[in-house]
Amino acid sequence: MQLKDSSIAFLNSTGEGLFSFANNSLQEEFPYFIQLKHRNSVETWSNATSLSDLTFFIGHEASYDFRTVDSKAFGNNMIRVDQSPVRYAIFGGDVNQDGSVDATDLALIDNDASNFVTGYVKTDLTGDDITDASDAAIADNNAFNFVSVIRP
Repeated sequence: MQLKDSSIAFLNSTGEGLFSFANNSLQEEFPYFIQLKHRNSVETWSNATSLSDLTFFIGHEASYDFRTVDSKAFGNNMIRVDQSPVRYAIFGGDVNQDGSVDATDLALIDNDASNFVTGYVKTDLTGDDITDASDAAIADNNAFNFVSVIRP
C-alpha cells in the first residue's frame, strides 16, 4: 500500500473534523483507505475501498463517518459507545502507539495515576485532564480483549 495524501485536523466534541487533501491524482480504479490515528487510541482504518465510498467536496475535503456502524472500520475494529442513537468509537488505551493495548500501556497509565498527573497527556484516556483509575479501567478492558490495530 502506498500513501497518497495526508491531513491533520482537530475533532470537535461530536467527533467531526475538517480534513483537507491536496492530491489531485486520486483515481477511482485504486482502493483507498483512511488511516485514523489518535494520541492514545488504537490506529483505525476505514473500510472504504474506493473514492465512491468516500464523500469528497470542493477543494478535496473528505467526509467519512466512522460513528454509525462498526463495519465502517476495517475489521469492524470499533466499540459501541451509545445505544440511542447508535454510535461507535475507536478503541482507547494504546498509550505508547505500538499497535495494541497491553500491559505496557497499563504500566504507563498506572505510573501517571500514582503521580497524580494532570493535563492533556497521553495517559488520560477519558479526556478529563486527570490520569486515574477510570483511564486504567478502559485500557485494562481493552487489553483483556486483546484490542489491536487491524490493517487492510
